[in-house]
Amino acid sequence: MIERIFRAYDVRGVYRKELNEEIAEKIGYATAIVAESEELVVGRDTRYHSPSLTQALIKGINDAGCDVIFVGANPNPLVYYACWSKHKPGIYATASHNPPEYGGFKFIRRDGTSFIEEYRKIREIVLSEKFEKFKKLGSVKEESVLESYLETVGRYIRVEGKVKIVAETFGGAVNLVLPKILNAFNIEFEILHPEIRGDFYGLRPEPKGENLQQLRQKVVEKGADFGVAFDGDADRAVFVDDKGRELSGSLAGIVFTKYLTKEGDTIVLTYDTSTALKEVAENKGLNIVWSRVGHGFIEEKVRDHKAVLGIEQSSHFYFGFLYPFSDGVLSTLLMASIVSQEVKISEVLEKIKARPMEKIYINAVNDHIKKKVIKKIEEMYPSAEKLEDGVKIYIGDEWVIVRESQTMPEVNLVVEARDEKRLKELVDEYSKLIGKLVKEASI
Repeated sequence: MIERIFRAYDVRGVYRKELNEEIAEKIGYATAIVAESEELVVGRDTRYHSPSLTQALIKGINDAGCDVIFVGANPNPLVYYACWSKHKPGIYATASHNPPEYGGFKFIRRDGTSFIEEYRKIREIVLSEKFEKFKKLGSVKEESVLESYLETVGRYIRVEGKVKIVAETFGGAVNLVLPKILNAFNIEFEILHPEIRGDFYGLRPEPKGENLQQLRQKVVEKGADFGVAFDGDADRAVFVDDKGRELSGSLAGIVFTKYLTKEGDTIVLTYDTSTALKEVAENKGLNIVWSRVGHGFIEEKVRDHKAVLGIEQSSHFYFGFLYPFSDGVLSTLLMASIVSQEVKISEVLEKIKARPMEKIYINAVNDHIKKKVIKKIEEMYPSAEKLEDGVKIYIGDEWVIVRESQTMPEVNLVVEARDEKRLKELVDEYSKLIGKLVKEASI
């Protein structure tokens, strides 16, 4: 049972059913052993169970003789920033965009990238059940990180004129800092769901589709320059343009690429980003490095290739000119900086011939069935491009990606087609196929 909480690069599990305080304590202990640091930074999100899981996590760290710098409740980017700026490894208690009943942990290196190889070692120690208390227990000290974060990102942000935005937070941890940060740059704002709620108002804190209906309407109603929606821990920012249209990561990424890069720069793109984004990057003379989906993998590519920018279709944006981790708050500030130069996002994108795309999540019941479905798809399409976690099927100049979710028992389907009619046909065809394979694998 405990093995199920160890996803591709972080821990996720339903609180009490899969992840509890006893396991959190063991994870804290194991991380302290693997990190080989005298101090670990610890922060948490604002889910109802996060304080209890974090307290247990800290006990495990201290039992391993390691001290804790506790930066408290904060959005993800500020905890990653604390690790990067202090040059210390750390843990962030969150389940990101997963539903409210989930808890979890993300593991951070001292350079601001995420544990990958180290994470596997943590898993091995937790599963081995070999724990012993150190004679010297670690201590805990509390520190604030917001002022340092504001000072650092402020060196890269210039908001030159009046900017008005609307933000959808789903009542998440970003509410703790967003008003102060936006006020620091004289950005006019309205926040939807400004009250912090550990259950995200009963929503899955996933900024897409119907969850953005209120945001899209409010942007148009208020005449805002753009809208932004954060996932549960705010490392991701999904944008809505001035006409109230939801932008994919590729479309928002086109805006960033146009205004934040110069010829010869390197950018990192995931395989599921749009052909239009690739063409914009090529036309600007940028070097493209391709990455599998997942923050840990992209962070390493951004770091190793000294990339200026990293872009995921899911709207994770990595600004490598500053640090390697994705930051929804910094994404918002940089977009505000761009539009303050009398730039209309809708007008920038109207000049781009982007083909329609759609990404859907298909329930696969459990991780075992999810993997069986992916394996079957690989067998059915031997000429498809092999990805680390699925396949990319080319149909002429159109494409379909089928890959396993790294955080949920789901199969992710991404389609790019020449027009809306064809998009619907391909989405219907492959979602039915995946549904059929899920049923067959369940027997």
